Amino acid sequence: MPNNRFYPTLLGMPHHRKKRYTPQFDIRHALRNRPLERFIFSHDIIGPLIKRIGRWGLTAMVWPRFVAPYRWRLEHAPMPFPNLPPEFCGYKILHLTDLHAGSTRQSYLLRVLKSAVATRPDLVVISGDLLDYMPAGLAALRELLPEITAPDGVLACFGNHDYHEYSWRHVGKRSSHRAIHKRLRQLLSTLGIRYLCNQKIDIRRGNATLQLVGIDELWTGNADPAAAFADVRTGQPCICLQHNPDGAAILKGYPWHWMLCGHTHGGQVIIPVLGPLFVPVENRQWLRGFYHFQHPAVGTQTMFISRGSGSSIPVRLRCPPEVRLFTLCSADR
Repeated sequence: MPNNRFYPTLLGMPHHRKKRYTPQFDIRHALRNRPLERFIFSHDIIGPLIKRIGRWGLTAMVWPRFVAPYRWRLEHAPMPFPNLPPEFCGYKILHLTDLHAGSTRQSYLLRVLKSAVATRPDLVVISGDLLDYMPAGLAALRELLPEITAPDGVLACFGNHDYHEYSWRHVGKRSSHRAIHKRLRQLLSTLGIRYLCNQKIDIRRGNATLQLVGIDELWTGNADPAAAFADVRTGQPCICLQHNPDGAAILKGYPWHWMLCGHTHGGQVIIPVLGPLFVPVENRQWLRGFYHFQHPAVGTQTMFISRGSGSSIPVRLRCPPEVRLFTLCSADR
């Protein structure tokens, strides 16, 4: 092809192709009166460093909001008891908490529950905040809860969100007049899930018994541990379900060996150096994991606080959601 600006067209006539120019922004000229910005943009090290920090900052905003809330973990842990009957050695309990159905992404919760139940637990327990104090949560639970099955069934206690108990407008006895938790109780009964409200239930294997106690939500003022532990036998294994770990302050004197809690979400957003951004508890030292107390008749009591599976606000940082599978064993071994 000839190296000139005239090219043959389909009609055989010469065609002049004009070269178009687009004006380019002269950043040095624009910043001639701003020496600091001119230095940043023109410097070989500082300019690329600022761009990289910007990319890191964007990633830091995207990860906690769209990725981290859905990178859940299935954790395994032993649950030792003194004098555990041989019939319950190897017994598996799946602990769920803080599903926040209606607020948490439904497809994510379905995936979590299906994977968790695939471990074939003998019993499933849910320690509160099944929904997110809104009617949409009930419709979401109708789809979610049938996925949870176990040979010895499913037990649940309520949390503050199940009672619409969160802001100062709904604190205390006002929650008992709201209909959301009443409709939730009816839904659980329809699906065959046992709701423990200041009461005890026994799981039997032959002549051996495992006691489970459910305490009502602490913030409503309806928690009644005296009624819940009235029939508990001190010499037999006992597990307490309590949503808010602040309840341990009043429950340490009762004869339980393990207490399973939620509510804190493990801190949910853990900022380096500063720690958790917001924890709605009085005892901030009880954040997540295992805590041990001493009881004169029972011996060592262990409280476990789960990071939970869902959240009201889908943001997590350095605190992945979890489901915990406990395997009962004898503490004497």
